[in-house]
Amino acid sequence: MFTPSPSSPSLPTGTPTPHSPAHTSASPSDSLSNPVGEGQGEAAPWQRLDAAWPVITNSPTGLDGDAQRLVRSLLTQAAGKRLQRRRQLETAALWIWEPIPHLAEYVRQRRFFAPGFARFQPLDLCQMLRKETRLGLEVITTPPKVLGVEVWQELLELQCKRIGQLYSELQRLLGQARAQQELRSILEVLV
Repeated sequence: MFTPSPSSPSLPTGTPTPHSPAHTSASPSDSLSNPVGEGQGEAAPWQRLDAAWPVITNSPTGLDGDAQRLVRSLLTQAAGKRLQRRRQLETAALWIWEPIPHLAEYVRQRRFFAPGFARFQPLDLCQMLRKETRLGLEVITTPPKVLGVEVWQELLELQCKRIGQLYSELQRLLGQARAQQELRSILEVLV
């Protein structure tokens, strides 16, 4: 696997790499670390995994390599922070973290038809992308045992494809750099 050097401009700003300061200086509160935490200056497990995860060429999601890293990194950070907040809640307040009762049925609904994207403006596509990323975060933070592992995987795959379809259309309309910028801003709100 190719690992870019620190001077390589190919990764979007803020994406952890084995050579970037964000990779080595993350604190346990910024990661999917266990409740005990990590050692000072040690990369969190999700950061080590993200740095070693290969880019999928011709991804079925339609995401290019930089977008794959961006989605994986920022959704993982958002899930980690959400789970950390959940661990800090009193048991009486945990009811707000109950899984959405009909999450599987809701995710499986057809909310858009990808070939019909041509009639949408970039702002509409960004709103749809925002909704799909939030729903993807809901799927990620729902324990797989609640839905069943196979159903959880199916829903996560479906959400990744939807994010990819919307991103691909934004990329077609706005160009790669601007589409990545829009995707980043949508995902950073979740973190």
